[in-house]
Amino acid sequence: MTTHISAAQRKTLSGAELQRWMALAEKSQQLAGHFPDAEALGRTEAILRGELSYEEALEQIAAKYANG
Repeated sequence: MTTHISAAQRKTLSGAELQRWMALAEKSQQLAGHFPDAEALGRTEAILRGELSYEEALEQIAAKYANG
């Protein structure tokens, strides 16, 4: 079940805090045996910056793989 958080409720990150969370996201994926590409990492960063919602990210991923 996904909890919906409005744009106003979302915490956005920047600077060193953003970089720490990006490093955590990338390393956790690597430790799980996944190696995210630049597009996936960019999507992650956009979510953390508050530029993209989780739902929008899922829509982008679904659209990317819809034809293939």
